[in-house]
Amino acid sequence: MKLSQELIGILAVGVTLMGMLVGVFVSMGRMETRLRQDIGAVRGELHDQIGTVRGELRDQIGTVRDEMRILREDVRHDLDALRIDIQDIREDVRQLRDKLLVPAAGAPATG
Repeated sequence: MKLSQELIGILAVGVTLMGMLVGVFVSMGRMETRLRQDIGAVRGELHDQIGTVRGELRDQIGTVRDEMRILREDVRHDLDALRIDIQDIREDVRQLRDKLLVPAAGAPATG
């Protein structure tokens, strides 16, 4: 009879350990489910944040492009004004050269 009480004790410990193991597995299953939900929430939040940042970047790039277009037009305008000024200076130099090279009317030619 003593042997059967030891077997009953061993079986009781085994059952207790089995129950604890089942409890751990159930707990881990719940933790896995919760972890998956948390990961899904974080993934959704990251997706939203990335979309927001992407939209902000798109707007900022558009603003920079507009500013660059305006600056490019200003530079073109300034270059056109410089070209006109250079042409005017060339014309003034030509006129001055012509005045210096052509003797004045009625002046005796030297030679």
